[in-house]
Amino acid sequence: MFNNKILELLFTLFKSMSVIATFAYILSRLSSVKHIFDDNFNKYEKIFLTIFFAVLSITGTFLGIIIMNAYANIRAIGALMGGLLGGPLVGITAGLIAGLHRFSLGGFTALACAIGTTSSGLIGGLFYKKYKNNEIDFKNGFLIGVVALTIEMIIVVLFSRPISQAVELVKIIGIPMILSNSIGIAIFISILNKVKEDNEKIRAFQAEKVLSIADRSLPLLQNDLNPEAAAEIIKMIKKESQVDAVSLTDKEKVIAFTGTGADHHLAGEKIKTEASRKAIAEKKTILIDSKKNINCKHDSCQLTDAVITPLKIEDSIYGLLKLYRCQQKITVLDIKLAEGIASFLATQIKLAKLSKQAELKSEAELKALQAQINPHFLFNSLNAVAAVCRTKPQQARELLIKLAGIFRRTLKRDVYQITLAEEIDFCKDYLSIEKARLDKRLEVKWEIPFELKDTIIPPFIIQPLIENSIKHGIYPQEKGGKIIISAQKIADKLQVIIEDNGCGISQDKIFEIEKGNNDRIGINNIQERLHSVYGNNAELIIEAKNNKGTRNIINIPSEFLFERRKAN
Repeated sequence: MFNNKILELLFTLFKSMSVIATFAYILSRLSSVKHIFDDNFNKYEKIFLTIFFAVLSITGTFLGIIIMNAYANIRAIGALMGGLLGGPLVGITAGLIAGLHRFSLGGFTALACAIGTTSSGLIGGLFYKKYKNNEIDFKNGFLIGVVALTIEMIIVVLFSRPISQAVELVKIIGIPMILSNSIGIAIFISILNKVKEDNEKIRAFQAEKVLSIADRSLPLLQNDLNPEAAAEIIKMIKKESQVDAVSLTDKEKVIAFTGTGADHHLAGEKIKTEASRKAIAEKKTILIDSKKNINCKHDSCQLTDAVITPLKIEDSIYGLLKLYRCQQKITVLDIKLAEGIASFLATQIKLAKLSKQAELKSEAELKALQAQINPHFLFNSLNAVAAVCRTKPQQARELLIKLAGIFRRTLKRDVYQITLAEEIDFCKDYLSIEKARLDKRLEVKWEIPFELKDTIIPPFIIQPLIENSIKHGIYPQEKGGKIIISAQKIADKLQVIIEDNGCGISQDKIFEIEKGNNDRIGINNIQERLHSVYGNNAELIIEAKNNKGTRNIINIPSEFLFERRKAN
């Protein structure tokens, strides 16, 4: 007799599994719980989960069967799943709410069932701690259900009176409830895991497509998003996404369009659809699901569905990315792909703008620094010529002509980088002026390998150091001295050395120079320009001792990638 009742009860409870599956599917699709598979619920999401699983648990009571003035039910599924997914607090609270509801229905097991449901929420929460960051599969879900329901049956016997009636009840409902609730929990978990697996596949596919597009479009986004670059990028997007058409817009007009309808959806046209204006105003993705909402007046236009995603740069909208389909609905994959690509494009556009701003700032700094060095060089060169005028007037005239040529070339110079050979030629012209003044007191030696002469460097980084060597090292000595200018490649660095055998400088003075606390415009200027062009990849080192000469060492990247940028 009892065997027939058990089988009948088991069959009836199993029929309720469809409701559990429905709840699991609803939960997996709810956008209000964005992190259903992660351990990062906020306060409001935990409140939602508590209510959701309390409702599921109460539904399990209503789906039950009254036997001996008690309920054979699947109430424990809601409380236990609340604990497994949301943690102890969610599980206990959901179980307590459902338990109080069961208590209000009365019966000799009312108190025991209320306690048992709460205990199921607690058990779910404890296993949440155990399986944190690890996936619970069908088998583990089933075993957790067996443990929770076995404990609930024990609670029914312990807290129900008369106890003999409680024992008889458990004999009938024990096995059906343990099996149905445990299988229900396992099914619930399996559905969520399946959805999680599908979502991961979508994300992986989306990531693969976005990375493919990103890899090929990066070179096109170096200088903002112009129409030519936009046209190439949307062709890549169309090919990878396999949609029917793609367009990119700014906030007012179409930048580029490709695919079906390209004969009448033209670049430069104003944005037509209300959905586009809504996407810009609300800064969110908008779906179009009818030809009417595409708002195309062309009779033969085949576009019917679209996803419109804004390109957000910080808190402002740069434009829109649109993916279109013909007679086919936009899929979840289309939406995710559009959002991923839009995010990438927005980031690259922002980086291009920042790069341009940094470049303009760098050029402005270099202009200011180069403007600073020119009058400094002119002042010192004129002093050198003036000294020759008293003793060698004819030579002074020749030097003035040479100096005029130097400055004509300098003022016409429209680049911020020159070759090492060009800098050497400039220094040789300057030294011809100094040699005329110092005559045999100045000896110069060049040690520049031919293969390094095409290396690109900033202008005016060697001449000021030669000038300092003459002014502070050679000139104060009655006998004069020697300057050696050499260059060599060490690993990926170009090293230029300007050394003299002059009177040298003290360590205290070197410390002041390194800190910028000195009146030597040339050295400060070189240090600032090296930092402006190369950042921390270049350095100027000064080595000197009193009466033992000075050694200036410039280390810069020999393969540094930049263009010979023209001054504006």
